Amino acid sequence: MDSINWNNIAQQATSQTDNEFNQQLANLTNLKVSEVDALIKESKITNANAVKTLKLIDDATASNNEKAKALSNIENGIGFVISLVSKLV
Repeated sequence: MDSINWNNIAQQATSQTDNEFNQQLANLTNLKVSEVDALIKESKITNANAVKTLKLIDDATASNNEKAKALSNIENGIGFVISLVSKLV
């Protein structure tokens, strides 16, 4: 019986998840998937941190100052927001 390459399976799952995330973000923003890919790479943010950032921005209960402080604690969160806004404006 062949041994299972768990690293390969994990890498494929990560790639599939990244692609699905980028597709959904593209649909929400009217950006092309290739633009979302470039945005993620440009800001050097992980998808997990991008999700945290988007949830934070969407939080209606937090003030802008609270969001800014929390955003500064997310690795590459500020760069992601700046890149995203520059694409939308």
